[in-house]
Amino acid sequence: MASSLGQKFRKAWNRLPSSAQLVLWAVCIPLLLSGIGLWEYRQYQHPALSPAQLQLLQEVAQAQAALAENPRASLTIDGQKYSGFSASLKLQQIAKSAKGDSEAHDQVASVVRPASIVAMVMGVLAALVALAGLWGVNAAGRRALQSRDALMVQFARWRNLLPTYLTVHMGLLLATVGALLVVRLGVAYQVVILGHAGKGEMKFQALILILAGTVLWCGVTLLRALYKSLQELHDEPSEVMGVTVSRQEAPALWAYVDTLAQGAGAAAPAHLVVGLTDGFYVTAHAMRLVPSGQQLTGETMYLPLTYLSLLQRDEISAILAHELGHFAGADTAYSLQFSPIYQRLVASLHAIYGREDSSPWMDLPATSFIEYLLERFDLAVKHWSREREFAADQVAAKLVSGDAIARSLVRVTALHEVVSDVLHEIGRRPQDVGSDVVQMLHDAVQAKGLTAPNFATEVATVHPTDTHPPTLERAKAVNAPVTDAMVQAALVQPDAQALVWVRSLFADSQGLQARLLNDFKGVAQEHNEQVRKDLAEAVQQAQGSLDLYERRGNVWLFGGMALVALISAVAITAQALAAGKSFARVQDVVMIALACFGGLAGMAWLFWRRSSVMVMQLTAEGMRVPGWPQVVPWSAVANYSSTVVNGSNMVMTFDLDPAAPRLQAPHTNLRRVTYRPQKNKLVVGTTKVKGMDLEALHDAVQRYLSGWHARQHLESM
Repeated sequence: MASSLGQKFRKAWNRLPSSAQLVLWAVCIPLLLSGIGLWEYRQYQHPALSPAQLQLLQEVAQAQAALAENPRASLTIDGQKYSGFSASLKLQQIAKSAKGDSEAHDQVASVVRPASIVAMVMGVLAALVALAGLWGVNAAGRRALQSRDALMVQFARWRNLLPTYLTVHMGLLLATVGALLVVRLGVAYQVVILGHAGKGEMKFQALILILAGTVLWCGVTLLRALYKSLQELHDEPSEVMGVTVSRQEAPALWAYVDTLAQGAGAAAPAHLVVGLTDGFYVTAHAMRLVPSGQQLTGETMYLPLTYLSLLQRDEISAILAHELGHFAGADTAYSLQFSPIYQRLVASLHAIYGREDSSPWMDLPATSFIEYLLERFDLAVKHWSREREFAADQVAAKLVSGDAIARSLVRVTALHEVVSDVLHEIGRRPQDVGSDVVQMLHDAVQAKGLTAPNFATEVATVHPTDTHPPTLERAKAVNAPVTDAMVQAALVQPDAQALVWVRSLFADSQGLQARLLNDFKGVAQEHNEQVRKDLAEAVQQAQGSLDLYERRGNVWLFGGMALVALISAVAITAQALAAGKSFARVQDVVMIALACFGGLAGMAWLFWRRSSVMVMQLTAEGMRVPGWPQVVPWSAVANYSSTVVNGSNMVMTFDLDPAAPRLQAPHTNLRRVTYRPQKNKLVVGTTKVKGMDLEALHDAVQRYLSGWHARQHLESM
């Protein structure tokens, strides 16, 4: 739920490029604050005395000089004659009155002018620092495209410089706001204390001071959060579901990998991990195996038994050779150095966003720069990742063949849907499935067959910053363009002989797959139990019914105003009659008061009637509108949103499923519930309801809607 104006502004802001957002927050805002400082400085740049006051003081001085020469002389001031001591005293009073405001002005100016200068200088410096940062990040991003070493050097440099840079920029920005706060304190002192301002002016000055103080406090809070979040973070090991296989547990597999590694010119990995849930990959990052908790360090190769048991032998060789090509290209060593730096910066950004006192708008000067930094370096990161994918394919092409690489890419893509469906079914009902995951996979492929991937869609949706190039590009790069014949060869049923060979890679392949399946079932069971618990809680929160009635605040408001109008009419009439005046003299005023009474009383009656009739009732099954023959079921609601209007009214929009039956809506319930059959949309407009504010009303509707979906999900588990 959000205010319509704020929502539109946020959408417009999000459509701006990151560089434009950064310029607005980090450059334009400091310059705007500097401009305010310049304006304040000019207000106190000149003496407070006007030309007329200076002329008056000059005339007073001349009169005092003349009086000193002739003490008996008389003076006429404001039509009255003064002489001697009284004339001298009167001249002193006039001079003191004229100089009084000037002295107060000069006293405040001695504080305002230096503070304004500080605000101007700090604001300009903050803008210059921001511009320097923009230029520096752009230059570093361009240099990072020259080589991976340059990428590492430039990114590490900016990661180390970032805390200092943001601290300096935010410090200058806070100094600007702080100086302006001092300026406003001086102005408020002159206006309120020395000038004896009225209540309205006092409130205005207090509002400005509170606003400036709030901005300063939020800035200090953000600066502290930056300092904390940008500190060195620990590189936590990644969690992977799988088990290690030693050389004793898989002698043939290790010998196979050793041979491929030797051919690729790479060292064999320190660990081989077999699992069910991921694809083939190599890494040098620390790893924690689930559910055993075993910790692994060093270079690791992950092999999914799911795909391993469904691929042809040369396809497996091509994939493993490709992954070992990353070892040969020092990709894992590069990732081991670069990735922690990158991930820590991302974690720092999340830490800023995730803190309890986070404010998206106040955080923007810092978060927009971090996001811009990541965006500029992402281009280089993804560029070199794509280049290394091509290089690893070349290694595999030399060891196996380009055709095997291209065919493995097609086959893995085609197998993905089948593997995902089988694992999803096991995870959904782990207690009801068998104990041989390999057999389940083969049965699924035979039952469903394999569908040719849509490579045209892949090419159309690829982005220049994607890590992996499209399959068609990779196949073309190894001189094995994807043809219809190749696709058909990749879609054949799994080779029984290849499966026999895969099983021979392990000393106890049946025991291994049983262990992997049991681990997967155990994790899925724990996950399902937690999901059931969360769903049951959501269902419980949407039990019973909730009647929504509008508050009667407007009844008392308009009723009270109507009563005042009536009393005024009676009082005016009684006063006129008591004074013996003719009623005709006050007739127009009385008629206006009575007309106001009638209009206000009518509004009070309308709101009383609206508050007496239920807007709608929320139930576990749907919404009931008084007088409508059917419930609006939650099952028909495709989308729900709400907008607050003027802070006291809410418009709730329910987009209904186009396939859902049209509603019977005999009335609009006092113009509060509108059904639009052409768009199959329900719009509910209401003021604040009894017992809750507008945000709570939105949450209540969302709670019942989520409760219905939770119950459906719970029944399907």
